[in-house]
Amino acid sequence: MNVSVVIPTFNAGKYIRRLLKELRSQTIKAEIIVIDSSSTDETLEVSCKLADKVLVIPEKDFNHGLTRNIGLKISKGDIVVFLSQDALPEDDRTLEKLVKPILQGKVVLSYARHIPPEGTRPTEVFFRNFSYPPESELRDKSMLKRYGLKVFSNSNVCCAYLKKPLLEIGGFPKVILSEDLYVAAKLILKGFKVMYNADAKVIHAHEYDLWKLFQRYFSIGVFYSENSWLRRYGGRGDTLRFIVSQMLYLAENSSFWLPYALVENIVRVMGLILGYNYRFLPRKILPILSGYKNYFQP
Repeated sequence: MNVSVVIPTFNAGKYIRRLLKELRSQTIKAEIIVIDSSSTDETLEVSCKLADKVLVIPEKDFNHGLTRNIGLKISKGDIVVFLSQDALPEDDRTLEKLVKPILQGKVVLSYARHIPPEGTRPTEVFFRNFSYPPESELRDKSMLKRYGLKVFSNSNVCCAYLKKPLLEIGGFPKVILSEDLYVAAKLILKGFKVMYNADAKVIHAHEYDLWKLFQRYFSIGVFYSENSWLRRYGGRGDTLRFIVSQMLYLAENSSFWLPYALVENIVRVMGLILGYNYRFLPRKILPILSGYKNYFQP
């Protein structure tokens, strides 16, 4: 099977040269596609030299789901890997490890473990380790009753899809965020198996300030409000488990960060609640609260 890698970019000059060079050095040779949202830095120049295909779209037209659909449709690969511009393969076998369970016929989706780079603040280190543990996990719909929404976990930061089943469910939806969770849910409910693949690793973390964190969780709340069918599967206490585990981790390793972690969790919950009830808020403030200024356009 052939492999394509699709990378949505916007002002990725800080990362793009190293990322594309590392993709070229992978043990699996892949078609590399960059879909750029009209960057104003060196992203386009570098991409045109190092990628196989470069497509430019207006910044206002970017959407997490629909932009990835463009890459899906123009890709030649039987397997399509979606990669974030700020995620770096841990080694030259990352793609090989990522697509292996798909090539073996075990799953139709395989997403990678995130390893926070050195110097990442402790709250984010915990978040990555909690969300992306060292053990791989094969998932299917038989696990829903016990684990709920966790079964649908996925990350397009680095995720490989078998193209045919992804196209069968219509590709990615037009959503504000969490397009990866949406398609994982659709694939699992259709009877396919997916995998959290801890053997494949990318160096990646986010260090949002509190406002950006609020915007992200507000947008996640909007996603669940617009896709309320997902809520029937429930979280099975994951939020409480996260907070308790985080407090214990920080108390043991970085107690100085405990107050900040508490504030972060308050911000997360507030963002989710307000986002889920966004229809009751003035429409003109939604782009500010979400950070996606074009999503709420008529």
